[in-house]
Amino acid sequence: MGERKGKVSKAVSRAFIGGNYLKILVLTSSIPYPPDRGDKVRTLFLLRQLASFGELTLVSLVNGHADKQAMEVMREEIPETRFVEHSIFRATMNMLKNIFRKLPFQVAYYQNPKLKNLLKNLLAEHEYDLVYCHLIPMVPYADLARTSKVILDYTDCVSLEYTRRLEHLKGLQKLFFTIEAKRTSDYEIQVADRFSENWVISPVDIAHLGLKNHHRSVLMPNQVRIPEVVSDHEFAWRLIFSGNMSVPHNIMAAENVCKKIMPALIKKYPLLTFVIVGAEPSAEIKALDNINQTTVLGYVEDLYAELMASDIFIAPMYFSAGIQNKALEAMACALPVITTPHVANSLDAVDEVELLIAADNYGFVQKVEQLIENPETLAQIGKSGQALVRKKYSRDAVTQLIAERINHIMSLR
Repeated sequence: MGERKGKVSKAVSRAFIGGNYLKILVLTSSIPYPPDRGDKVRTLFLLRQLASFGELTLVSLVNGHADKQAMEVMREEIPETRFVEHSIFRATMNMLKNIFRKLPFQVAYYQNPKLKNLLKNLLAEHEYDLVYCHLIPMVPYADLARTSKVILDYTDCVSLEYTRRLEHLKGLQKLFFTIEAKRTSDYEIQVADRFSENWVISPVDIAHLGLKNHHRSVLMPNQVRIPEVVSDHEFAWRLIFSGNMSVPHNIMAAENVCKKIMPALIKKYPLLTFVIVGAEPSAEIKALDNINQTTVLGYVEDLYAELMASDIFIAPMYFSAGIQNKALEAMACALPVITTPHVANSLDAVDEVELLIAADNYGFVQKVEQLIENPETLAQIGKSGQALVRKKYSRDAVTQLIAERINHIMSLR
């Protein structure tokens, strides 16, 4: 890891304007380690890139017990860290107090007076050149840094995910997310003019945020590691899905494959199996083990080994937003991906060329059959998908883009 970071640091430093040494403050609502969720993968990568520009201070809200090991890792890598305890009790009280306000609940959830006081003291003691704010819950804290250049990383259009989720909800959950979707959508556009630059993960998300033509909003995609060697194996009759398995859209996707797609497929292909990989499997996910030839592996040390031992990545994700790192990781391994239209659109990928698109569970059955029956198509989709990742989402490509954006921001008056 140290050697890889060194290479990145030199590449970024050479690109940076004037070689200036920056003081940088990074604000996150949760500790960006371990990188077991898409948002943490993104934050940790950006954190390491920003650290190559100078002296970096990381400030995160944490759960002192659950995040104990993660805090030790982060302190070793980023000596200047400040962690503030944020209890479930405080978060719950924040939510209750917010019922009759217009603030999004996700912003209210992370309100913490200790963090606010800490930031006031840090900003009084240090002249930070640049502040990186991860996600809109940290906007009220980033507002304190009026004398610094501030980047707001929206990442996804969260209100879009909430809106897509509504058709899958009922009762009080649907009422809550209807209210939260409206509050979040209003807040996302309200804060766009406050900072030096806004970073958004995909063309779909920036359009739904209403920031496509906003002069201080730009695309900053996720990056993904491309393996040096891709496994060349016989067809293993193995479908795979990966992700953090406590997240609602991942739970629904895995359940769809296991309970609705696999029964149709194994009638025709009795050797076919389905593997679910990912940290923090929920009770619903664990219950899928051994149903319809499904295996729940949970967290694995080497995700790429599991991907390259599989034949097809299947992702029926109906209400997610942003770029799905899981799809990029599969494509990086030259594994053909079958997914929904909105996931493909966020990746800016072409159907039947770089991946396959299915709109419903029946469509997923058809696309899996298409790949099984046409080995040449399976191989070509995998190669084209990997080429797309190499061009737009490789570490080199995104590292260079970060350098360009920091150059631009620091040149602003």
